[in-house]
Amino acid sequence: MFKDILVHVDDTGSGRARLEAAVDLAARFQAYLSGLYVASLLHYFSYVDPAPWSWESCRQALLEEADKAQQRFDAATTRAGITSEWRYVEGDALTVIGSYGSIVDLVVLGQPSEHASPVTRDIAGKVPLATGRPTLLIPAAFSGTLGKRVLVAWNDSREAVRAAHDALPVLAQAEQVTVMAVNPPGEAPNGIPCAGIVEHLSRHGVKAEAMGELASGNSVGEVLLDQAARQKADLIVMGAYGHSRLKEIMLGGVTRYMLKHATVPVLMSH
Repeated sequence: MFKDILVHVDDTGSGRARLEAAVDLAARFQAYLSGLYVASLLHYFSYVDPAPWSWESCRQALLEEADKAQQRFDAATTRAGITSEWRYVEGDALTVIGSYGSIVDLVVLGQPSEHASPVTRDIAGKVPLATGRPTLLIPAAFSGTLGKRVLVAWNDSREAVRAAHDALPVLAQAEQVTVMAVNPPGEAPNGIPCAGIVEHLSRHGVKAEAMGELASGNSVGEVLLDQAARQKADLIVMGAYGHSRLKEIMLGGVTRYMLKHATVPVLMSH
C-alpha cells in the first residue's frame, strides 16, 4: 500500500501535472505526501546565460521559484485534505532525491521531455535505479485519474516482477489490467503468455488478462505504446532496466525509449 509518497516539485508546467497526480494518489490511499524542491545551482547555470548572473543572484532566483512551487503545493494539498510536508533542499538533485526517495513507498517525477527542467531531464531515468523504490513518471500533458486502465509489461525478469508487485495497490483498484509480453523478432511465444503472473495477480484480487505480441519490425517500446493507445491505458507498469558502469547509470533500450516517448504515466521499478 502507498502510505508514504514523495513528489519532486518545481515551478514548471510539467511540475503541475506531477503534483496533481501525486495529490490524487495520496488522497486515494490516504497517504502522507512530501513535496521536495531541490535547488541545484549547477543545473540552474546550465540553462541561463551566466554572464549577468552571480551565484547569489541565481540562488535568490531559485528561492523565488521554490516559493511559488510551495504555494501551489500547499494549495493543492489543502484542497485535497491530505497530510503533507514541504522540503526545500540545496544540493545535487540525484543525491538529494535518492536519499529521500529511498525511504518512501513511491517517488513521483516528471517525464524527461525536451521542455522539462534540466533537473528533471537529468534524474528521471536514474532515480528508479538509484533508490530501489517504484518511480512514477508523469508526462507534462497528462491530466485526470491514472490507474483505471493499466498495461503491465512482462518478460519474466526480476525487474518486471518487482514492478508488478510494487504496482499492486493500483492494480487492485483498476477497472482493466492487461499483462503483455512482447517477444523480440524471431522469438515465438512459449505457451500461454504471462499465464503465471496473471494467475498470481488473481490471488491478490487483481483481474488481469494476458496477451502476447511479436515485435516484428518495431521496437518493444513502440509495441507497448501502440497497445497502450489501443486500450486507452492511463498507466504503464514496467521494469526499469540498466546497470552501473563506473559511476554512470546506463539504461536499457526499452527504458530509454519509454522515458522519451511515453504519453501516459509510467510506473518503473528496478
